[in-house]
Amino acid sequence: MEKADFRTLGFAAISWIEHYLIHGPGDVQGDPVELDDEFAAFLLKAYRVDARGQRRVRRAFLSRSKGRSKSGFAAMIECFEALGPARFDHWAEQGEISDWGYEYEAGEPVGAPLLYVEILNVATEESQAGNTYDAVYYMLNPNTCSRELLDDYGKLDVGLSRINLPDKRGFIEPVTASNESKDGGKSTFIVADETHLWIPPAAGKFKLGKMHQTMVRNLLKRKVASGWMLETSTMYADGEGSVAEGTHAYAKALVGRDDGKLLFDHRQAAETWDLDKRSERLKALREAYGPAAAWMDLEAIADYWDDPQATHAEFKRYWLNQPVPLEEPAPSLLPGWAECAIYDEPPAPVVIGLAVSLDLEWGSIAAGSQWPDGRVHVGAVERRRGTEWLAGEAKRIQTERNCVVVMDAKCPDASLFKALREAEVNVRTANLEDYIEACSEVVKRVEAKLITHSHTTDLDDAIRGAAWRMVNDRKVWGRKQSTVDVSMLEAATFAAWVARASYDPLQSVY
Repeated sequence: MEKADFRTLGFAAISWIEHYLIHGPGDVQGDPVELDDEFAAFLLKAYRVDARGQRRVRRAFLSRSKGRSKSGFAAMIECFEALGPARFDHWAEQGEISDWGYEYEAGEPVGAPLLYVEILNVATEESQAGNTYDAVYYMLNPNTCSRELLDDYGKLDVGLSRINLPDKRGFIEPVTASNESKDGGKSTFIVADETHLWIPPAAGKFKLGKMHQTMVRNLLKRKVASGWMLETSTMYADGEGSVAEGTHAYAKALVGRDDGKLLFDHRQAAETWDLDKRSERLKALREAYGPAAAWMDLEAIADYWDDPQATHAEFKRYWLNQPVPLEEPAPSLLPGWAECAIYDEPPAPVVIGLAVSLDLEWGSIAAGSQWPDGRVHVGAVERRRGTEWLAGEAKRIQTERNCVVVMDAKCPDASLFKALREAEVNVRTANLEDYIEACSEVVKRVEAKLITHSHTTDLDDAIRGAAWRMVNDRKVWGRKQSTVDVSMLEAATFAAWVARASYDPLQSVY
């Protein structure tokens, strides 16, 4: 690749990294860095500038197979962003040479260090953020850094949880979703590490997803600093809703455009290899790893395909870097359930449904509400052993929320009705005809995407193991036929039915 092909600070970045940095923790720790052609090409693209010297790339996504040292490479970029000439300053004159000996070509962009640096390592948990931060710590620590870096930059203030740059020029810090105040408000560079692991929780807010979008927005605030974000990832499970999957979808939407909004750098093995043949598995691995195939133990990885405890989907995802389908969490009797999941705060509940397992071992409470556009929302509230707790909890929720309480008139635990009366819970009951219609309503709403849910484990598990039973040629959830306790599904069915009916008197179930 000729320098004339690009206006980029990347050539100088490659030179700076190879001159000043050593490898972080691992088999080659302490060795001088020599970037392979693939990572060098990434730097050339990531540091492209326009005719005015402005950064072209504000978001970058580096997707490679497991073991490719993506986090170590991100750490090198962090060090360059912290200390090196990472932002445009002027166009090189003939014969211009950098302080460390890099020879610029005439007209090549020349960089200068940022006036103030704020670099964040963001991940699912502190240990994950440490993948990158630990490498930065090693590369910049006065006790382990290269002699060249120590001579030219002196002893840096390197701590286990923060690196302070000289002359109060800023810092490098690892953060997680729990550090909600660290949202990238003044950041100049952010590493979002292993974003295929940034997946929505089964319950509660998707903090990492929200943080990711907040940081993307906030990077745009500092025009002069030209902040940018690098996501490193192995391929995601398709349908899991990870941040990596969302970034890939964004990249697909930008196909054919070279406007710098997103640098999506992905390498995977072709899906045409016959992986049951060991010789072709090795070829697929060589294709996936590129230059890294020279030092990866491909023979051992190829053998992993035959491990009975490993799945072929995992092999394709982690070693060949191919997106793989996520196993559908909902059964065939409710196709589309997974797509109805939401992670925003739902409307306040207007009804709670109660249900009890056939053997009386489990009791469940689900909540129902309605969005302004008429869609219904359901969510699991609690599933607990026994039934004696249900009356007290129903009373508490009804008092606090002024909710309708609904349950099956043929509840397996007849004593629950007495307990609810004694607790002064106002209960509405649904007969068999109501129950049949309620089940049908849930199916129709899922098909039409007119129902949302909070993706809670108790409800998802109930749906996964649920089966139908026939009542007068119509279908309802079958307690005996199902492979799991379906009380949470029953409770949610009642809650969804009444949540809709509570806003539409003509459709009342009573």
